[in-house]
Amino acid sequence: MFFLRSATGLQVRTPAKVNLYLELLARRADGFHELETVMAAVDLFDTLHFQTREDSSISVECRWATGQLNQVPASHEIPDVLGDLPPSPQNLVTKALVLLQEATGCKRGAIVRLVKRIPSAAGLGGASSNAAAVLLAANECWKLGLSLTELSALAAQLGSDIPFFLRTGSLGSGLAVCRGRGEIIEPLKTKRPLQIVIVRPYAGLSTAKVFQQCELASQPKQVEPLLAALQSGAINQIGSTLFNRLQQPARQISSTIDQVAKEFEKLDVVAHQMSGSGTSYFGICKNVRHARRVTSQLKSKQIGTVFQTQSVGINTLCN
Repeated sequence: MFFLRSATGLQVRTPAKVNLYLELLARRADGFHELETVMAAVDLFDTLHFQTREDSSISVECRWATGQLNQVPASHEIPDVLGDLPPSPQNLVTKALVLLQEATGCKRGAIVRLVKRIPSAAGLGGASSNAAAVLLAANECWKLGLSLTELSALAAQLGSDIPFFLRTGSLGSGLAVCRGRGEIIEPLKTKRPLQIVIVRPYAGLSTAKVFQQCELASQPKQVEPLLAALQSGAINQIGSTLFNRLQQPARQISSTIDQVAKEFEKLDVVAHQMSGSGTSYFGICKNVRHARRVTSQLKSKQIGTVFQTQSVGINTLCN
């Protein structure tokens, strides 16, 4: 998370993510999965504005950024291209604030304005990133003094990706291995940012449905080859090491996964796969110029909304 203090509160830039590796290891008694994943925060940002109010009420306003709305083709509806904006009671931002109030006994409330650029129902973690941002903002503005460990314990009740986003502001490279339910986080060092082009097809996927279709493997895929390639800077070796256990069940539910994958196959990207539970699909490019060319070619195919991004952490922003 990347903060800017204003006269009225806090403004937070909340990044999206892609999963370079995602393996499910076991089902837990609480209904979640033990997992191992490598996530990269990318510089596709929502913007969250947080303002404290002295009563305990919570107001959350959410809208799409104008630039994103301008990318919606006339032949499509906004939810088809960008996904839905949940009303305040169902919004993960509201749920995070209510949980924080209940856990701490805080009597303060909040006015939150959220400008969305990260598509929803896309496997890019937008809602989780927003929830992490509002937990950090409320902890600061309500003067609660909770540690990251304490915030992560609360966040784990809401979603497995949120602990990662709580720490993206301190991750040098923006990459980390996450284990357990996502709360065990090991930062990764990389030689340079990854250049990543993302396509969000004109259809979303239900995370719950994808997980329901997924079967655990008797022999889990090993993450070590990917970690070695990332830490050595050997980008050309990444292609054979990307993995997502959820991609196969997502393909069974939505044909758009294969359609986008075929378009990436025609391009000379280093590697490509689905992110999270989909439907977003991404390719890793050789450099910025290559990413720019891949982005242009994919936009011409009109298969979805296309984003040219790079992995982002403190090191990236400071350079």
